[in-house]
Amino acid sequence: MIVDLFAGGGGASEGIRIGLGRDPDIAVNHDAEAVAMHTANHPASEHFHGDVWAVDPRRVCAGRPVSLLWLSPDCTHFSKAKGSKPRTSKRRSLAFVAVRWARAVRPRIIALENVVAAIVDANFSTGRRVAA
Repeated sequence: MIVDLFAGGGGASEGIRIGLGRDPDIAVNHDAEAVAMHTANHPASEHFHGDVWAVDPRRVCAGRPVSLLWLSPDCTHFSKAKGSKPRTSKRRSLAFVAVRWARAVRPRIIALENVVAAIVDANFSTGRRVAA
């Protein structure tokens, strides 16, 4: 199965559809409007409206193997795209939900999309593996 966390309007899910020929099985987002838009764009996905930390990976996956876990957490506080230096250097925890999902359902592939500044700010080393 394929899981898309932080599934906004469905851009990443559309890329998954184009690349793999099918929609994600599960899509999660905290914003009701984003979930409604994703539902319109990807009606075959099962949608969960809520905080990614509150969604139980084992319950929603129900024992089904996860082949791809895609995460696109908010990068607002790290991004230079807004035309200046990042807004804050505070460490954000959203990306770390990947570790929770990795431990719970052991996805075959985890894709974590974010900006370079988030990695630097969180003190990750490039290519560092996180034990599950």
